[in-house]
Amino acid sequence: METLMLRAISFLVLVRVLTASVALGMGSDHKLGDLPQHDGWPSGVYEVVNQPNRVHGYWVNSSDTLFYRGSRADLNKMIKALTGISAANVEIVLHTGLGIAKSPWAKKPVGLADWSIKIGKGGVTPKQNEITIDVWIGGGLSLAELEIPTSLTVKSGGEIEAFIRNHELRKSNDGRTNR
Repeated sequence: METLMLRAISFLVLVRVLTASVALGMGSDHKLGDLPQHDGWPSGVYEVVNQPNRVHGYWVNSSDTLFYRGSRADLNKMIKALTGISAANVEIVLHTGLGIAKSPWAKKPVGLADWSIKIGKGGVTPKQNEITIDVWIGGGLSLAELEIPTSLTVKSGGEIEAFIRNHELRKSNDGRTNR
């Protein structure tokens, strides 16, 4: 009975370990300096994102995330250049607060970021032409300074909506306890 239980536990542990490694995939940090060329990126993307103001970057499976610090002019130039690449499908996500440059597996952040660029979306067939620019408003950038072409989709990072939902939830809970 004890042997059977040990085998069952060993089997479950093995299944868990194998499942986690497959689910997480492969990834690593990019070194600072020049990025390695990436064959799957649309033509022109490498020249736009390989900039000296990149503070961190990492790759997971078929997508790359690159973090930048810079001025309004640096960001606007990058947005314009990426938008000009016909094979790229670019969208912008606006966030509140300060951006944190950090790999998913890192225990500590590398530093702050004003924006990041994610190239590629995973799945069965990776889509290297999908590019998301995440911009953090609250550090050195403001909404009024952004020059976003009207052809781009702009989304909210959700921080303000989450704050309002939490506030309304607290408000309704306070109303119940004060009755």
